Amino acid sequence: MKKILSIILCWCFSIIANADSGFVFKGKIGNYPIVMTIWATASSATGTYYYVSQGKDNKIELSGNIEPGTDSDIWIITEEISGFFNGFFRVHWDRFTEEGQKQMTGEYINIKGKHFPVKLRCVKVEGNPEHC
Repeated sequence: MKKILSIILCWCFSIIANADSGFVFKGKIGNYPIVMTIWATASSATGTYYYVSQGKDNKIELSGNIEPGTDSDIWIITEEISGFFNGFFRVHWDRFTEEGQKQMTGEYINIKGKHFPVKLRCVKVEGNPEHC
């Protein structure tokens, strides 16, 4: 039993270590240019983004998962500022497409409930020789 558990744990850690890639996106939330970096496994993601006008020293923390009950391309990515929920992205992110660059499209909903369109395109992948 210990051997099986050890094999399963090693396999899980191997998947987590090998699956993580930092996808760097550029695009807009509404009319506001942003740069987003998402480190993702098959079903969860963490990362940051910043508004270009505010500079890369003003990053906003992100975490997300595949939306329950939908296909595997719909993601809910929440943002926190100073540890407090501030809004979320609901985006279509087809990470495994073979055609063209990987993109995120959808919407951002701020804490006040205002909706903004989101269109981001992958410009590079960090930590992996894979290209967008």
